[in-house]
Amino acid sequence: MLSSEYDLYHFTETVESKELHFDHKLKFGPLTTRNAIKLLELANYPKEVIDEAKKVSSRLGRT
Repeated sequence: MLSSEYDLYHFTETVESKELHFDHKLKFGPLTTRNAIKLLELANYPKEVIDEAKKVSSRLGRT
């Protein structure tokens, strides 16, 4: 909705030994991963919460 006002930037991450690691390099464009869902998984949130988050993300056209 604000694409005419702002450019999109993001960080990327990897998961190693059940820990989330960010490269801290700013990249141009929309985010292509769902690190918030990965954080839920790493924090042992209930499967139902994670599954619902994945459904919402899927409906929004994100992976």
